[in-house]
Amino acid sequence: MVTTPLIEAENLAVKYPNGDLALEDVTFSIDPSTFMAIIGPNGSGKTTLLKTMLGLIKPAEGSLRVMGLDTRKEYQKIRRMVRYLPQRDEIEATVPVKVKDIVLMGRLLKKPPLRMASRKDVDFAKDALRRVDLLDLWDHPFPELSGGQRQRVLVARALAAEGQIMMLDEPMSGADHDSQVKIVEALQEYYNESQVNIIMVTHDLNPIHTVVKDVLMLNRRVMGIGHPCAVMDLELLKQVYGPTAKIVELAGHKYCITGDSGFDRHDH
Repeated sequence: MVTTPLIEAENLAVKYPNGDLALEDVTFSIDPSTFMAIIGPNGSGKTTLLKTMLGLIKPAEGSLRVMGLDTRKEYQKIRRMVRYLPQRDEIEATVPVKVKDIVLMGRLLKKPPLRMASRKDVDFAKDALRRVDLLDLWDHPFPELSGGQRQRVLVARALAAEGQIMMLDEPMSGADHDSQVKIVEALQEYYNESQVNIIMVTHDLNPIHTVVKDVLMLNRRVMGIGHPCAVMDLELLKQVYGPTAKIVELAGHKYCITGDSGFDRHDH
């Protein structure tokens, strides 16, 4: 039985608006039922690849398919299957919106006009907030939250939404250590229970080293792909992050020290 790849890129090239190449000669295939991390230094094309998957950016060359759908022609179908958390989700601090409104937005945006929350929507939203340990802030004003709490609420919005694929762009950016732990635990629990596909862009593999299944290392092109341990290769890391990259092994763990992302870690 042939399985349609979750994501399949072939000779993909993507350009910035100024004409410079953001991605070139990108070819890879990822099977369904994955929790995948896309890693690489700043400017390596991680966010560009995610936006191309969603059809927000058109390929200059080659092809990119999501569950067999062409991102150029069938992006509307793809977006119906995807819950997307962009890297910077700016919500005006002056807007008097509550936590519950933010989380419910994940379900209501895909409904037809007159978007009214049903009891089912509220139940899903509350369950998502419980997963990130913020259910007690259901009626709390969103602007009054800390940066880490805001990130947890935005992750809850993605958890509450519907779709076979969750795409998260730096979901732990700006979050304190406690919030990072809560986010990882919520994603791990949800992935194990639902087998939803999770694709996460991150500059730091460390917080998700125990849950990630596949790693795609980018630096404008594919530098490595596979299980995290396979990507933790010193020569490869030096190619991507520069000659100062190091791997330190301690108590059965590998630590990668890079100037770009601090400590990345994965078990043997």
